[in-house]
Amino acid sequence: MRETRPWKLVIAGGALLVAGCQLVAGVRTDAELDQEGSGGKGCSVPSDCPGGVCQGGVCKPAGATCVRDLDPFDILTSEDLGGHEVDASSLVLASGPGRAFVSVIDKTASRLVIGTVRELRDPAGSKAEFPLPDGAAFVTGHESGGQLTLLGRVGSDIGQLLFLTTTEGVSSEGTFQRFPALAPECSSPNVAASMAFARAGDEVFYAATCEAPGGSTRALVVGGSAAAAPTLVAQGPRTDASLNVRFYTVTSGRHLLLLDDGATGEAFFRTGAAAADLGVAHQIQFSPSPEEVESFFGAFPLPEGDGVTLLIAHIVPPPRLAVSAEVGVVRDFSSLVEVPPPGFTPVFELQNVSQFNPPGPPMSDGENVYVTLVPHPGKTVNLGWFTRTGESLLPQEHIFSLPDGSSAQILGSTVAQLGTKLLVAWIEQHDGATSVRGQRLVCAL
Repeated sequence: MRETRPWKLVIAGGALLVAGCQLVAGVRTDAELDQEGSGGKGCSVPSDCPGGVCQGGVCKPAGATCVRDLDPFDILTSEDLGGHEVDASSLVLASGPGRAFVSVIDKTASRLVIGTVRELRDPAGSKAEFPLPDGAAFVTGHESGGQLTLLGRVGSDIGQLLFLTTTEGVSSEGTFQRFPALAPECSSPNVAASMAFARAGDEVFYAATCEAPGGSTRALVVGGSAAAAPTLVAQGPRTDASLNVRFYTVTSGRHLLLLDDGATGEAFFRTGAAAADLGVAHQIQFSPSPEEVESFFGAFPLPEGDGVTLLIAHIVPPPRLAVSAEVGVVRDFSSLVEVPPPGFTPVFELQNVSQFNPPGPPMSDGENVYVTLVPHPGKTVNLGWFTRTGESLLPQEHIFSLPDGSSAQILGSTVAQLGTKLLVAWIEQHDGATSVRGQRLVCAL
């Protein structure tokens, strides 16, 4: 493990992008693509498609567009949220057939509030809430089989919060189902400070970094919906970045944990055929220099089920500040120990450090990756769209701006699939009151 040095640039939520950024990987127009004759031909790597993009094994033109389906709209009004402040990091979008569910935690009233957004017609559907007197955090969710599932924790218990769904959206009552067992390391007063979830068939797996508030140690635990008991993977000091889970995938029978810590700037992975095989952590480095650090900001299983798309920020701290976001398709996890790991493409680079802002959680449909950004000083929402192999399609498309002179602030944003469209959602705060608003987009190549 290389030595790290303290520095001031914050990696918020394990992710780092900037508003003043520029896409490195360029694209050309449809006319240029047609002149080179690559449209529609088979491909396996980006270089097979001069002037275009490789998607689904076929070269496609690079003329990407995203247009507004209708004006921005309210998903959860300040009245829905009781005029209270919400946890900006709690915004979670869960996609279902022809709709999406938007949830946020009302900190003042200790409750989860959920709104429904439809793909067609009037976007706003039914709403629901769930009391959270002992605190909670949710990471991800989805709708299937007439049920909305949100994965996370309630109090110290890790599990899933379930709501029945109707034609209008989400029902008014929820039920929390705790996973079969809770490790002693995650039991009260300890709590899961960070979590990640993965699906393999009908089984849900989780990885949790558990620690006591103000404690000096942490433990990494892996469990699941069908596990008789969770597995203690490792434990150590609270400063050990290899214990702080960020993402979890299961592909082709291989478990992959991605771990990092903004305080140290170190990034690690653990992989194996089962939870018991995850005990060894390997560091990921794009440079052997101790001045350069890494942080994960996304991981998505490939639709073929034989690997993952990884999004990694590579940072050189001040005074020689440089930041780039790297995207790579990884099928052989052992290749991640190489310095630098092969097959990564830079898609963003830092232009202006004063414009730094972390992105929202990215979303992928298997071929494409979408990420939202609220540029400094928190008055606009942008959308970035690139392929899983790092080809730029839309470099920070402007989605929404507050009116000139408005004292409101946009606190955070994210994106989700909405049937054949995209939903971009964001949190607005004005004079202490908070609302969640959204925009439906029709995006196409």
